[in-house]
Amino acid sequence: MMGTPVLILGDSGAGKSYSLRNFNPDDVMLLQCIPKMLPFKSAGWKLHGKLLPDGSKQRGNVLRSDNWETVLDTIYRMVQSKTRRILIIDDFQVVMQHENMNRAYQTGYAKFTEMADHIWRIIMAATELPDDFRVYFLAHTEETEGKIRMKTTGKMLNEKLTPEGYFSIVLRAIKKDGKHVFLIKGDDNDTAKAPPDLFPDQTEMDNDLHAVDVAITEFMTEL
Repeated sequence: MMGTPVLILGDSGAGKSYSLRNFNPDDVMLLQCIPKMLPFKSAGWKLHGKLLPDGSKQRGNVLRSDNWETVLDTIYRMVQSKTRRILIIDDFQVVMQHENMNRAYQTGYAKFTEMADHIWRIIMAATELPDDFRVYFLAHTEETEGKIRMKTTGKMLNEKLTPEGYFSIVLRAIKKDGKHVFLIKGDDNDTAKAPPDLFPDQTEMDNDLHAVDVAITEFMTEL
């Protein structure tokens, strides 16, 4: 049993959230680590827990939390879903950034090891889901020692954990010639990567995460 974790990296405004536009919301659970409007129109995305006029709370497919334990619990709870096999965690880097801010006055190096452990546990939980589950981690980028990688809380945490190393598929959202695209394979300074047979003869594609998901699903059924 092994779910498929996928890392989508990109600067703010690079089209990460916009790439969700072609999903059927009934198939997806979206966890927003930063509360924000979606950059496209769709009535199918509903905020879970929203208070309705009749006093009841809305059951929806959009959750909001930046707490690492809640993120971890959400991944484990996906196995209880009868219809949704896709979890998207948007602004994933915020989980460690906000924990770092909440522990700003805590001295000592142990907290960095603990924060790295929390992120590691979240990523590993995605791999422990059943085979037909996909978890997409959307995160910002930074340039460290000339290499474009996932944004973390600094060098000390980078030394404890290299997030990209836990993913077989890392796509980078970029703007090129006025269009949003996913970079599939970059140069030696880029962490974008994918199995060669997943997107054969492609180095980039339209930033359509649904199309990525279809390709991954087909690829996994052939293994």
